[in-house]
Amino acid sequence: MSTTDANEQLSTPKKPNTDVLDDEDDDVPQLSAHALAALHDFYDDQRVIQEALEEAKKNGNDNSVLFKTDLGKFFPEDWQLSQFWYEETTSRKLAEEVLAQAGPNGRVACVSCPSIFRACQVSENVDLFEFDKRFDAFGSYFIFYDYKDPENVPEECLQAYKVVIVDPPFLSEECLEKVAITVKKIVAANGKIILCSGNVMEAKAFETMGLKPCAFVPIHKKTCLKNPFACFTNYDCQLNNNAS
Repeated sequence: MSTTDANEQLSTPKKPNTDVLDDEDDDVPQLSAHALAALHDFYDDQRVIQEALEEAKKNGNDNSVLFKTDLGKFFPEDWQLSQFWYEETTSRKLAEEVLAQAGPNGRVACVSCPSIFRACQVSENVDLFEFDKRFDAFGSYFIFYDYKDPENVPEECLQAYKVVIVDPPFLSEECLEKVAITVKKIVAANGKIILCSGNVMEAKAFETMGLKPCAFVPIHKKTCLKNPFACFTNYDCQLNNNAS
């Protein structure tokens, strides 16, 4: 074989072995028309969500669409961050409680509980302390918060909140102890504290913040959580699960 013949063979693409390709194609799962339609709908929803989030970030103060729509639509739960959103009745009742306790001008801090924050609607006096930076879509209401760095809060937030409601991201004594440091830094003198956490945290809730259980039981949208939850407060809270 000449060098020219060899180069021509190397430069000429080989014809595909259609028999092999056909056999391989048979092994590739094929989506049904229904599944393809569902997949397209999913990507369409994600596009709409992303556009709404970007629009909210651009407009800063005009993020009312994020308050009026179900939280999970824009912010799917991230289980790696131990995110489990509350169902609407729980979110609404807790939001009503914190706003009532704060009064017309009192500030409210929602620490690691975006479900409650969203249910408070657009209130100039409610801030969200949250690790998940997706929530910076809420503009000036969002304050980045890492419970592992509990002392790191903005100076203007020190002893600034008449009511602090908190749902620690992890069900552990170490997490609650660190969150308690933050709560004590930001709650005003004689301020109200509401903690939503597992029943197993009762002793630690009293030890760290002087909280006692009340009658209200928070309920999550996902029922896969095995740890019974409770609500703890530092005041005589009359909140309960009776229909309102």
